[in-house]
Amino acid sequence: MQKLRKNDPVQVITGKYKGTISTIVSRNWDSVIVEWVNMYKRAKKGEWYIDVTKPIDISNVMYYSNSHQATSKISIAINSDGKKQRKLVAFDEILK
Repeated sequence: MQKLRKNDPVQVITGKYKGTISTIVSRNWDSVIVEWVNMYKRAKKGEWYIDVTKPIDISNVMYYSNSHQATSKISIAINSDGKKQRKLVAFDEILK
């Protein structure tokens, strides 16, 4: 089970964009593409320049809880039915 998923709110914890809060656009193995983070301009023939979002390492982002206005680690918890659920470690809260 993936701890961070698409459309999760995250905060960048290291690097040039440290402190930026945004959402995950896509995830590939150990890297994520975060909306409006790590943007670069690329020259494209016939279209001048376009904005490209490059991936950053998944270890450089942390889940951001909008209700608590803080970051937290995510753990995997098994409920009484035997199903796996994601759980915020800092707030002891189950995610959807």
